[in-house]
Amino acid sequence: MKIITIPEEDWKLLNERIKSINEYIQKLDDTSYDSLWLNNHEVCQYLHISEKTLWRMRSKGEIAYSRIYGQYYYTIGAIKDMLNANAIQSNDAFVEELMEKGKSYIQKARKLNKGNE
Repeated sequence: MKIITIPEEDWKLLNERIKSINEYIQKLDDTSYDSLWLNNHEVCQYLHISEKTLWRMRSKGEIAYSRIYGQYYYTIGAIKDMLNANAIQSNDAFVEELMEKGKSYIQKARKLNKGNE
């Protein structure tokens, strides 16, 4: 094993670069969708369930929601929490795959809605 010495200034620069790479990687661990709000219709399509099933989930307290003027809204984070809490096949790859599909669906739906306006 070789021991390599470098000047202190170079070490500080290298350390700062490592920190900035770490921050960048943490940003890639995307949680920005967790605060995105979806309505009943979007959640039902996203989870492939009926509105009655979603109503039952709300009634049983299985999913967190907000109600504004008679409309129900859910965050992606609340949906993830519900899925993780009730997952039978609870490996991380399964949940990640589901979330990637959800992100893709949401992005497509938002683009379509913007195109219709």
